[in-house]
Amino acid sequence: MTWNKFRLDTAKNQPLYQLLADQLRQLIVSGQIAPGEKLPSSRELQKQLCVSAITIESGLNYLVEEGFLCRRPRCGTFVTDSLPGGGVKIDPPKCIYAIFSNMSMVSGYWFLVLGELERQFRAAGYQTCFRQQGDGPIPAEIASYRDCAGIVLCGYNSLAFVGEIRKRNVPVVLIGSLDTESDSEDNLDMVVHNDRERAMISTRHLLDLGHRRIACVTGPVHSKFSAKQKAGFQDALNEYGLAPEPADFYDIPGLEYDDGVKAGYEIFCRRNRPTAIFAGTDRVAIGILATAEKLGLSIPEELSIIGCGGLTMGGVPHKPALTTTVSLPEESARIAAEKLFRQIREPDAPRGTTVVRVDSISFGETTIVCRSGSAGVLRRQEPLPYASTQA
Repeated sequence: MTWNKFRLDTAKNQPLYQLLADQLRQLIVSGQIAPGEKLPSSRELQKQLCVSAITIESGLNYLVEEGFLCRRPRCGTFVTDSLPGGGVKIDPPKCIYAIFSNMSMVSGYWFLVLGELERQFRAAGYQTCFRQQGDGPIPAEIASYRDCAGIVLCGYNSLAFVGEIRKRNVPVVLIGSLDTESDSEDNLDMVVHNDRERAMISTRHLLDLGHRRIACVTGPVHSKFSAKQKAGFQDALNEYGLAPEPADFYDIPGLEYDDGVKAGYEIFCRRNRPTAIFAGTDRVAIGILATAEKLGLSIPEELSIIGCGGLTMGGVPHKPALTTTVSLPEESARIAAEKLFRQIREPDAPRGTTVVRVDSISFGETTIVCRSGSAGVLRRQEPLPYASTQA
């Protein structure tokens, strides 16, 4: 148990000693305070919770009488080794639901997001429940979510889905974008990366290397994430006085490895195929690289590619090492948890979008200088240092 985060929920209209007893009992029953664990001393609890010694002693004695705590002279107060069997009404711990929409919850980025969300919720006394939501209608089971204190939507969600949750007065935060462009986001709590700027930085890197035939592979189709990446891609081309053509954009249904594999076949079968590719995620980029390898293309000698995410698949480094922009999944999850907790405490608090800004490139082995005007004559890029990250 992390005692330095323990606080009394004074919003409830109960005596302080009763609040102390109820919250400690809840933590014991849910297993967050283990059997046999020693509690902080009465003086430490008094100082941390800013209450009187009488309040502390009254609350602890209440649980001693119920059989949840025991006193050991000159040693302190401990959780009993065996909890009382019946007669005590225990409210189940509240749950926060993490719902993954149109996105695999086992991908590297979302795996890290999920782990950090679970840590934040556990520390605040909540259980974490998971749901996977694919394409299709709004799930009817929202109304039946048991003991739901709030919802975090991960991935690409419809505005109608978010609205359905809010109709039930359930606090909700989004990590990621809506699945379509929308102007109705002013009163939503969201956490996003600077997707447009990252796409511009990535494309500019390829342009700086001399590439002029560059493909942009991103999705899901019509999502706001895809629209921002396309806009960043176009921003970089405009800086160089270039105008993108419709054939430069490859829309894919998702951002997974298989989507990259399929896009790779389409790209490499073109007569005038690009010399460089900006991929919406690392998983897409690695899928494209796999296709290039099957077709006998040499990377980076015949193709430069840059991904987005800075995360390896399954924790195994890819060869050749992918050039990519980094992500901050744990930071995004931490901010989302803070937003959700604020909604739970203050339902009328203002909402808004927080942008986690990243402006660094992790240089790998998948980009190479292309000498313009000398088709086929390429020179390997000199090693470059890692750039710094900003959030």
